[in-house]
Amino acid sequence: MPSLPSPIARLFAWFESRIDPFKPTSGVHPLTPPTTKWRILRFFLGETGWPLVAMAVLTLMLSLTEVVLPISIGWLIDAVTEADRVGSRVIDWHIVTLFILLLLAARPLVTFLSQLVRNQVLSRNIGTLVRWRTHEFVAKADISFFQNDFVGRIATKVTQTGQAIRSLIRLFADQLLFVVLYMVGVIGYLLFKHPLFAAPLIVWTVAYVILVYSYVPRSRAAAREVADTASVFSGRLVDGYSNYMTVRLFTASTREDAYVREALESGITATGKQMRLITGLSSLLTLLNGLLLAMSGLAGLTLWSRGMATPGDIASVIAMTLQIQQLSRMATMSLSDLFESVGTLDDTVRSLSKPQLITDRPHAKPLIVKGGGIDIDHLSFGYGSGRLAIDDLTLSIAPGERIGLVGHSGAGKSTLVSLLLRLYDISEGSVRIDGQDISAVTQNSLRATIGVVTQDTSLLHRSIRDNIKYGRPEASDEEMLAAARMAHADEFIPELTDNRGRIGFDAYVGERGVKLSGGQRQRIAIARVLLKNAPILVLDEATSALDSDVEAAIQDSLGVLMEGKTVIAIAHRLSTIARMDRLVVMDAGRIVEMGSHADLIARGGIYAGLWTRQTGGFLNIDDVEPVAEKRPVASEL
Repeated sequence: MPSLPSPIARLFAWFESRIDPFKPTSGVHPLTPPTTKWRILRFFLGETGWPLVAMAVLTLMLSLTEVVLPISIGWLIDAVTEADRVGSRVIDWHIVTLFILLLLAARPLVTFLSQLVRNQVLSRNIGTLVRWRTHEFVAKADISFFQNDFVGRIATKVTQTGQAIRSLIRLFADQLLFVVLYMVGVIGYLLFKHPLFAAPLIVWTVAYVILVYSYVPRSRAAAREVADTASVFSGRLVDGYSNYMTVRLFTASTREDAYVREALESGITATGKQMRLITGLSSLLTLLNGLLLAMSGLAGLTLWSRGMATPGDIASVIAMTLQIQQLSRMATMSLSDLFESVGTLDDTVRSLSKPQLITDRPHAKPLIVKGGGIDIDHLSFGYGSGRLAIDDLTLSIAPGERIGLVGHSGAGKSTLVSLLLRLYDISEGSVRIDGQDISAVTQNSLRATIGVVTQDTSLLHRSIRDNIKYGRPEASDEEMLAAARMAHADEFIPELTDNRGRIGFDAYVGERGVKLSGGQRQRIAIARVLLKNAPILVLDEATSALDSDVEAAIQDSLGVLMEGKTVIAIAHRLSTIARMDRLVVMDAGRIVEMGSHADLIARGGIYAGLWTRQTGGFLNIDDVEPVAEKRPVASEL
C-alpha cells in the first residue's frame, strides 16, 4: 500500500492546485487578443484571481514586520542603556520575548506563506497559463497571420509573454509593493517620533522619485529596442536553420552569418544603451543613499543633543536607513527588469494582437454532408492588392462529380480551394455544400469533411504513425497499414530509422518531414488522406513529386479513394486529370472554358493550347491511363 504524502507535501500540493493553467476562459472569448499591454495585463491578472490579493496582503504584513524589527532593536538598546545608567543588570524579558517572536515566529511564518503564494501558486502556474492562453489564440489565427511573420518569432513571443507577465507579477507584488509599503511604514513611524527624523527620508524619497521618473521613459524605450532586436535575432536564426539546404545550395553561409551578425550587432548596441542608463542611475543612487545616511545621522544626533531622541531611536533610524538603501538598489534593479518585461509585452502586443478575421458565427452548427454537392455562386475575392483573385465565379459541382481545375499559374485555382476550405473569408457571393453556406457552419466541421493533398506537403516532426493518423487518430493500426499500402508508402517505411533508433512507423520524420524525399512525403500525405476518407476530396498537384512509375501505381489507389466522392483536382500535368468528369479552365479568376477533354480539345482554346504544349500533339486521350473504377473495400478504409 503506497504511503500517504507528508503534511508538508499535501500543503504544497494544495497551494499548487489553486490555479488551473488550462482552465476554460469564462466570460471572455479565448480567441480575442488584448490590443494593449495594459489590457493584456488586466486580462491575465483577472485570470489569476484571489492569489494576487493574498500576495498583496502578505506583502503588507511582511513590510510591517520589517518596520517593527528595527524599532524593537531600538527598544532593546534603550532598555540596556537605561539599565546601565541606573546601574542595574536586569533584563527586560518582555522586549526580548517580542524581539525573538518577531525573528523566529512572525517573520518566518509570514515569509513562508508569502513564498507559498508566490512560488507554488503564482510562479508555478501563471507562466503556463499565459502561454496556454496565447497559444490558444495563435494556433487558431488566420493563415495570413503566419504568412506575414517568422514562425520562430511567433513561437518566441508565445514563450516570452508568459515569462514577462510572471516577472511583472513577481517584481511588482513581491518587491516593488514591498518597498513602497515599507517606505510608507517607516515615514509614518518617523513622523510619529519627530518630523526632523522623517525630513531626510522625505527629501530622499522626492529626489529618488524624480530620478526614477526621468529614467523611466528612456529605460522603457531601451527595453523595447532590446526586445525588438532579440526577436529579430530569433527570427533570423529560425529562418536560416529551417532553410539550411537552400543556404548550402546557394553557398550563402557567409551571407547568412552576416545577416545574423547584423541582428546581434543591433542587439548589443541596444543593450549598451540600456546598460549605460543603468550605470548612470546606479551611480547617482549611491550618492543619494550616502546623503540619506548622513542626513539621518545628523538629524538623530541633533535630536539626541536636545534630549528629544534616545540612542535606541538613533539606532532604529540608522537600521531603517541602511535597509532603505538596500531596498532602493533592489527596486532599481527590479525597475530595470520591469521595463524589460513591459518592453517584451509591447512587442508581443504589436506582434500577436491582430484581430482574428476568420471566426465561427455565434451558434454556428456543424456541417452535415449527405452527397457532397458544391454550389459556388457569384464568388469574388481579392487579397487586398486591388486585383481580384476570383472574379464573379459561378460553378455547380454535383455530388460525386469529379472536377479538374486547369489554368496558368495565378489563374485562381488554389485560391478557389482556399476559399472552399474557408482559409479566407469571401468578399462577395457564397459557397454552399449540400445547401449549407460554409460561412454559417463551424470551421472544424467544414475541414473535417474535406480531404486535401497539396503539392507542398509538410509533415509534423513526429512518427510516421502519428502523421498518417493525423486526420483520423482513432483509426486502428490495421487501417493505417492498409492506407500506407494503397499509397505505396509501405515500400520505404520499414527501412526508415531516426537518430534515436526508432524504426519503421515509429521513426520520426524531422521538421516538416525533412528526412524524407519529396516523393516519400507525398505518399505519406496521400496515405493520410486515404485514412481520413472524407466525402469531399481536393487534390492540388497531389502526385507532382512522384516519378512516373509510382504515380501510375498510386493512380489506382486514388481512383479507389475518389469513388463516390466529390473531387476537385488541380494539376499542371494535364494527363493526370484528363479523365475527370468535367474540366474547368480558369484565367484571371474567371471560368473561361468548361467541358470534357474532347470538347475542350475540339474548341481549340486555352486548354487545347496547354495540352498541345505538354504533349507536342502526339498524346491522345485514349493513351491516358483511365481512373480506376474499382469500388473501395470497407476493410481497407
